[in-house]
Amino acid sequence: MNLSIKKLTPEMHEEYLYFFDNIAFTDHEEWSACYCLESHLIKEEEEKYEGKGARCEKAKELIEHGILNGYLIYDEEKIIGWCNCDDKLNYYPIVSNEEFNTGINEKGKIKAVYCIDIAPDYRGKGIADFIIDKVLEDARKEGYLYAEAYPFSDKSFAYQYHGPIRLYEKHGFEMYSEKSWFVIMRKELV
Repeated sequence: MNLSIKKLTPEMHEEYLYFFDNIAFTDHEEWSACYCLESHLIKEEEEKYEGKGARCEKAKELIEHGILNGYLIYDEEKIIGWCNCDDKLNYYPIVSNEEFNTGINEKGKIKAVYCIDIAPDYRGKGIADFIIDKVLEDARKEGYLYAEAYPFSDKSFAYQYHGPIRLYEKHGFEMYSEKSWFVIMRKELV
């Protein structure tokens, strides 16, 4: 493998949509309307963007306006993964839910890893480690104090799109708190 990571830009929206339409969920068609919108839509908006077409258009809009951020992962020129990460305060569903509160409510302090999605043929090959290393490197360069992630408490849940707890532990994250359905993992970056 010859892996590379590119930070998502508005000009890359077609590559992003191609990944979700053709690669990300070839093993689980029922998840194919995801487009990683959960991180930006509140419950009332979820109902508005129910169909795959509407969700695709919403993702394109969010990318073009610089609201949906993260990294596309490539093997040579082939897109093989996506990591949704950004300033924690840019995720309204997180900010509006008291369970995610970790006491720091200032922009530029916490880089949040919301989702990691690797193409089925590339899972289990260390690509999530590769992307977490990049996220942490960039977060340090950008002056963030902490990185956070929110893996599911239920390890038997079929789709661990927040990444498993052990991934974050491997990269020096520690459990900040355990909630009803997820765990807040945090790593100090300074």
